[in-house]
Amino acid sequence: MKKIFGLVGLLLLGGFAQAEQWNTPALQRMMQEWDSKLEKMELHLQPAMRRAGVDMWIIMSREFNVDPMLQMFGDFGISGWYGHRNAYIFYDAGGDAALERTLIGTHQSGRMQEFFPTITPYGEEGLIPHLRDYVRARDPQNIAINTSRTVSKADGLTAEMKLILEEAVGKPYVSRLTPAQDLIFDYISHRTDKELAIETDASWRTWYILRRAFSNEVITPGQTRVMDVYGFIVQAWQDQDLEFNFPPGITIFREGVTGGIDDVENPLIEAGDILHVDFGVRMMGLVTDQQHVAYVLRDGETQPPAGLTELFAQSVEVARIYAEEIRPGELGTQVKETIESRASDLGIAAAIYGHTQGNWVHGAGARTVYDWPERYGKFATEPVRESEFWSIEFNVSGEVAEWGGQKVTIPREEDAVAQANGPAKFLAGPQKEFWLIRSGD
Repeated sequence: MKKIFGLVGLLLLGGFAQAEQWNTPALQRMMQEWDSKLEKMELHLQPAMRRAGVDMWIIMSREFNVDPMLQMFGDFGISGWYGHRNAYIFYDAGGDAALERTLIGTHQSGRMQEFFPTITPYGEEGLIPHLRDYVRARDPQNIAINTSRTVSKADGLTAEMKLILEEAVGKPYVSRLTPAQDLIFDYISHRTDKELAIETDASWRTWYILRRAFSNEVITPGQTRVMDVYGFIVQAWQDQDLEFNFPPGITIFREGVTGGIDDVENPLIEAGDILHVDFGVRMMGLVTDQQHVAYVLRDGETQPPAGLTELFAQSVEVARIYAEEIRPGELGTQVKETIESRASDLGIAAAIYGHTQGNWVHGAGARTVYDWPERYGKFATEPVRESEFWSIEFNVSGEVAEWGGQKVTIPREEDAVAQANGPAKFLAGPQKEFWLIRSGD
C-alpha cells in the first residue's frame, strides 16, 4: 500500500467492516459512508458503463476545483486530498474482466486504494505522459467525460482540464470522447440497501427536528419570532452532528396578507397563522428535503377552520396520487401532467414540481416539471428509475371561506423511494394533517 499521509490516514488503518471498531460516532459515520459508497461502486458501476456503451470513464479533477462526481468515490475527510491535476479512471475490458480502477495523481491517501487499487504518482514530468500511455495501451472506443449543458453534477470537467485531457489522449481518442451524463444518471439511481438505510434514518431525523420546531416546545404565539424557530432547527441538526444541506426556509401564511411572510422579515408568530418550513439535512453523503405545515390555533379552537382542513385533506390525496404515479419507466414531465390531471378531476388545484434527490438535493434523475430544455435540460424527459430517491414536492391551493374567500396555498414535500411494483414508498411520514400549535395557557 502507498504511504498514507496525516492523522486521517493513521486513523483509517486496519479495515472498516465493523463500525464498532471506531472510537467516535463521527468516525463510525465516516466509515459507514465509505463502506456504502465502495459497495455501490462494486455492485453497479461496471453494469452502468455497459448499459451506457462506455468502456472508459475519466474524471479529471484538481485541488480547490473538485469534480462533483468524486464524492461518489470517497469524499472530503475520508479519502485525503485532491492533487494538482489528477485523473480517476475506470476501464472495462469487456467479457468477464473485472472493472479496472486507476488513479494517476498527487497527494493521495492510501485509503483511496479501496476505490482505485492502482495509484500512480507523478513528479516533475506531470500528468500528461502517464495519462497518454494509459489510454493508448487500452485503446478505448468510447471515453466518457463529465461535460453537460444542463446537469451540473455531470459537468465537472473544467475548460483547462479538458484541454489537458485532449492533449494527453491525442488523436484518434479526442473524437471518442462522449458526455458521461447518461452513465451518471444510471449509476446514481441504482440505490443499495445500505444507501436506503442511511436515507431513511436521515429522513426520520429531519421529520422529528421539524415536528419539534413546529410545536409548543419551541413556539409561544405572540412571543416567538420566525427566526427563533429558524435558530432551533439549525441548533438541532448541529447537535446531531448532521451535515449542511440547505438552510431552513420558514414562511407564514396569514389571513388578510397576500402571499407569504418570510424569515427575512422575522415576524412574530400569531394565532391563526399557517407556518410552512422547507428544510433538509445531509448525512453520510445523502440528503433529505421536506416541507411541512402547522396551524396556530386561535383561543377556543381545537382544529383549524374547516376550509383549511379540507385544503390540507386535498394535499394528502395529491401526495397519495403522486406516489402512485412514480412508476419506473414513466417520464418526468408525463408524471407531472398525469398527477395534475387526476387532481383536477377531483376538483383539486395542484401544482407538481418534484425531483429525484439523494447525493444532491436536486438529484441526478427525473423531475416532474415542464419540459423547458434551457432550464431543466434532460431532467424533464428522464424516466423514473426503480430504487431512486424522490422528493414528492407539490402544492395545492384554493379559496378559504373562513378567510373571506382568500386564496391559500399549502406547499408539501416528502422523502420517498421509487419501487418496482406499487407506489413509491414514503421514507418518513407522510404528514396527514396540520401540526397544531396551541395559543394561550
